[in-house]
Amino acid sequence: MARSFALLAALAVAAISCSGDPAQPPTGRPASVNDPRFTRISAYGVSAEVPGDWVATPADEIEYATGVSASPGPGRLVPGEQGLLATRVDATQVGAPSDLYYLAAKGPVMARLRADQRCIVTGKTVYADHAPTAITGRASPGDFVATARGTCSMHDVKTRWSYFVAAPGFGPAQTRGIPGSGLYVIMAATAAAPGSGRVLNKLIQNVRFGQDGAADFVRALGKTPV
Repeated sequence: MARSFALLAALAVAAISCSGDPAQPPTGRPASVNDPRFTRISAYGVSAEVPGDWVATPADEIEYATGVSASPGPGRLVPGEQGLLATRVDATQVGAPSDLYYLAAKGPVMARLRADQRCIVTGKTVYADHAPTAITGRASPGDFVATARGTCSMHDVKTRWSYFVAAPGFGPAQTRGIPGSGLYVIMAATAAAPGSGRVLNKLIQNVRFGQDGAADFVRALGKTPV
């Protein structure tokens, strides 16, 4: 079980870490919300819409976490700089108890964002937070669904970021997304500029896990997406 949690924690942290190689400057122009060249990309059942001049690749560098990745320049996406990463963890392959997905989503993800001094969390919305039965001793769906947003300052460039995380557990949101998935993560960032908020909304809202987007997970909980 310890190995399974370590794996899940690594997956969660890698997906939203604001770390990166400080020697690599950001590349590409800020994405425009009115850019008609936004195009849909897809891999492993995960799809998204990104600016047409971004470089898109399948996200499969971390075992069991698959999806799509895109950024203004070639090379591995550095979260916190311009780009998008959307992945899901195949629970049928990991074989970890559903409780651990809750812990991975709530613990390492939020802690890493707060710990990086280059990044600031400016807002967070938690739609579901039910500690699993193994922790409380009471019947529980063991689900966690949340969004957050903020800024990062890297290489003297400020970016705005937004993320979505869902560990559906046995809650209502398990009916959404790709069957067998235990953890979903979306991270998007763009240069802080006029209209960047709309760009982030477009990037996040147009990600699909199967047929469902972040808003569908939230609505399944009976909540209204913010």
